[in-house]
Amino acid sequence: MNLNGYRDEVENFLKEIDNLGKNTNQKINWLEKEFVLLKKAIVNSDHSSISHQIYDIMYLLFEISADYHCDLDKEWKAGNKKKEKYLKK
Repeated sequence: MNLNGYRDEVENFLKEIDNLGKNTNQKINWLEKEFVLLKKAIVNSDHSSISHQIYDIMYLLFEISADYHCDLDKEWKAGNKKKEKYLKK
């Protein structure tokens, strides 16, 4: 699945729970808390917690991208294009 597919999956869930475009500040607060937990998991080399925290962070990012109708695939491609200068040719 492409990134927009995951965004759309999350968007459908947010619509089901009537939360699309709502509670952005709360989502940002959750992101900050999840990032702290991720750092702790990394310090502790807790691989299962690292994976879980990355999932939580990704899910919140997909929620925010759904709220703002972001084209994540377009951004991913643009980012890859910018990284080409770092590749040895």
